[in-house]
Amino acid sequence: MIYLIITTSLRNHYGSSVDRDQQYRSAIQETLSHLPKTIQPIIVENNGLRPTFLDYFIHAEKPVPVVYTDHNEMKKSKGVKELLDIQYVIRQYGMHDDMVIKVTGRYRVASSLFFQEVLDHHASYDAFIKFYGVSSMIFDRNESVLGLYAMRAYLLLWWNPTLMDLFPSAEVSFAKYAKRSCSRIKEIEYLGVTCIFADDGRILDV
Repeated sequence: MIYLIITTSLRNHYGSSVDRDQQYRSAIQETLSHLPKTIQPIIVENNGLRPTFLDYFIHAEKPVPVVYTDHNEMKKSKGVKELLDIQYVIRQYGMHDDMVIKVTGRYRVASSLFFQEVLDHHASYDAFIKFYGVSSMIFDRNESVLGLYAMRAYLLLWWNPTLMDLFPSAEVSFAKYAKRSCSRIKEIEYLGVTCIFADDGRILDV
């Protein structure tokens, strides 16, 4: 099966919470509008179990499941918390050889292009990744775009969160882990996602 995990963190120290909520609302709605019916979306949020607007998204005429964790309370980097969220969802749903697509909830997926790529070729590859430096904005096989990628569930479980902070960034850590762990990587030239970086508000289309 193919899953889409949409990562969210509604409480964050960057900027207005009202603006952040609106970014999530509009971006998730747009992403779901491009998601094929055969892919199962799941939203994960890391500030504890409580009612939120995330509980009301619909895909293929069914409510989108929402998983709440407490990982944002941990004194860990953003990348580590996000990976812990993803691994928690994988365990909760008993995923193993399934393909997991991950998208950052505030990032806008502009078309079904990447989703269709995974649907068409998931039997032939274990990961779908764009190797690229989001800061340098040039192709770099030692960095990756973490806003949108796909990888087999068991490989994501093998990725040790505690090792991530040993690298210059989560993007570098993921690129190195993927090349070390995956023999079948589909390198993506264009993802079709608009990244909105929380720390400086920078927008990047990749």
